[in-house]
Amino acid sequence: MVKRPVVMCPICQKQAHLEDVLTAQSNENVIYTCPSCRFVLRNVYTSKG
Repeated sequence: MVKRPVVMCPICQKQAHLEDVLTAQSNENVIYTCPSCRFVLRNVYTSKG
């Protein structure tokens, strides 16, 4: 059984699976979008920059 990482929204505190809330763009920007409250956080820092 594969465990899927869970992420908590900083605004509404709801949890969602990582692959459901993160979007990676071609320019290495990562965008977080909460499926519950629609909070969006752009340019999430990653180890690649």
